[in-house]
Amino acid sequence: MKLLWQVTVHHTWNAVLLPVVYLTAQVWILCAAIAAAASTGPQNCPSVCSCSNQFSKVVCTRRGLSEVPQGIPSNTRYLNLMENNIQMIQADTFRHLHHLEVLQLGRNSIRQIEVGAFNGLASLNTLELFDNWLTVIPSGAFEYLSKLRELWLRNNPIESIPSYAFNRVPSLMRLDLGELKKLEYISEGAFEGLFNLKYLNLGMCNIKDMPNLTPLVGLEELEMSGNHFPEIRPGSFHGLSSLKKLWVMNSQVSLIERNAFDGLASLVELNLAHNNLSSLPHDLFTPLRYLVELHLHHNPWNCDCDILWLAWWLREYIPTNSTCCGRCHAPMHMRGRYLVEVDQASFQCSAPFIMDAPRDLNISEDRMAELKCRTPPMSSVKWLLPNGTVLSHASRHPRISVLNDGTLNFSRVLLIDTGVYTCMVTNVAGNSNASAYLNVSSAELNTPNFSFFTTVTVETTEISPEDITRKYKPVPTTSTGYQPAYTTSTTVLIQTTRVPKQVPVPSTDTTDKMQTSLDEVMKTTKIIIGCFVAVTLLAAAMLIVFYKLRKRHQQRSTVTAARTVEIIQVDEDIPAAASAATAAPSGVSGEGAVVLPTIHDHINYNTYKPAHGAHWTENSLGNSLHPTVTTISEPYIIQTHTKDKVQETQI
Repeated sequence: MKLLWQVTVHHTWNAVLLPVVYLTAQVWILCAAIAAAASTGPQNCPSVCSCSNQFSKVVCTRRGLSEVPQGIPSNTRYLNLMENNIQMIQADTFRHLHHLEVLQLGRNSIRQIEVGAFNGLASLNTLELFDNWLTVIPSGAFEYLSKLRELWLRNNPIESIPSYAFNRVPSLMRLDLGELKKLEYISEGAFEGLFNLKYLNLGMCNIKDMPNLTPLVGLEELEMSGNHFPEIRPGSFHGLSSLKKLWVMNSQVSLIERNAFDGLASLVELNLAHNNLSSLPHDLFTPLRYLVELHLHHNPWNCDCDILWLAWWLREYIPTNSTCCGRCHAPMHMRGRYLVEVDQASFQCSAPFIMDAPRDLNISEDRMAELKCRTPPMSSVKWLLPNGTVLSHASRHPRISVLNDGTLNFSRVLLIDTGVYTCMVTNVAGNSNASAYLNVSSAELNTPNFSFFTTVTVETTEISPEDITRKYKPVPTTSTGYQPAYTTSTTVLIQTTRVPKQVPVPSTDTTDKMQTSLDEVMKTTKIIIGCFVAVTLLAAAMLIVFYKLRKRHQQRSTVTAARTVEIIQVDEDIPAAASAATAAPSGVSGEGAVVLPTIHDHINYNTYKPAHGAHWTENSLGNSLHPTVTTISEPYIIQTHTKDKVQETQI
């Protein structure tokens, strides 16, 4: 019965609970719908704007607005406020536009954007602020724009880009900073945090030095045209391994140093048109394996031996017509010819010459060192290290680097750097090598005068006409009278004599003087230590004597000429006369006896304090030496004696 009752109750409870839960859910859904309708309110388009697509697109352009209009529908996804007279964006202006994806504020007069101006725009994808009057990057206004992909700040009078200017929007993929004509400074950390950036425009910003772009590891397109870069050096694009398109047009570039593009392994398009380039270093584009589009037109190219490698490379790797790749500007007989038409038959070229060959070097550890290898600027220079590593201008080594003139520089040499270093120089006609031995020691050499030889071997390799024809495939020309000249390999032996600096060796007299001076110092030190010990012992003895004298003085001062007091208890009252008669025969002198009557009252005995040193009460005998005594019930006789008649007792 009990089990049956539990089953019945359980089924009844379930039957009642399910309808209640269902009704509660329906009520909550209805309340939510009512609240949403109340919060949304009627969707009306602002009177100064035009709306479409059920208020999702609002256009308010060219309306002479001085501020953002009120009443923009909350479901707006596209808002265009361009070409107005808006001067300031206040905080929380767009807080209710949670679905807004595109906000266009370009071509206004915006001078200030308050912090929090874009609060609530959690879905914003594109923000356009170009052609305004902003003087600083409004970094504080970009917070909480977690989905922002495009930011347009072009053509604003911005003067500087500080560090971490865009670190609040790491999702940014396109950043347009072009035409910042008043830009004077770009911080080293200006682009920190933009790991996802794909496109960057820094064109027409009057930039004179290449900014630090290393944090942009995902950058694919870089626009640097319209600036002032006289030179492009190695490492200018360090870290941009994902870069595919690079535009450096109309930037007054006159020199591109060796290995300047070595880090751009993914580059597909390179535009160097409208600059002042006359030649390029040998094998400059060799690391660019994927480069298929190269623009070199409108440059004053000097078509000589240094341009031969470029003509051959263009014919082999650039599948475009000849109009894209520029024409010769000099010499006069070559002017107007396309670069791809230049061939070996037009020039008499020779292998590169090493003007300043490296020499053997002895040096101590932890010092700076250099191995010279000065060559013509358009030849290719590489160094072969003792461990087999090949270094170029663009190589990254913690201590060793190749300078622009080909010199191998050591910021700090170590013992492991000892070995033979080979400088390898290459141009279109051949190559030259020069080696030197670097000896690193743990200490400076200190030997007598000596001479040593430095041997420099320069190998010059010429390419035969057949190899040149087969490698560079020259375009047929009508010139047939040219006969190439050949040179032989040469070996240069250079002998130099160096006299090391004279190192002074200490003489015997100097050694004796130094020893004598040391002995005198030791003697003086011993004397000073002995005096200090003697003074310390004397002071200790004086302290001991002083302590004993002080103790003896204290013992003597305790013995005083105090008198003693003897208190005799009397069993009964004695008359004054009898007391006097009895006291006389007892042998007590009359001077020292004092006869007292029967004592019933409290008597002041303060006169006895100095003699006995006890703490007496001002007018009570009961509080004298025995605190338990409070009354005097019996008479007493006090007799005084001289010190020689009474045995001395010290308390």
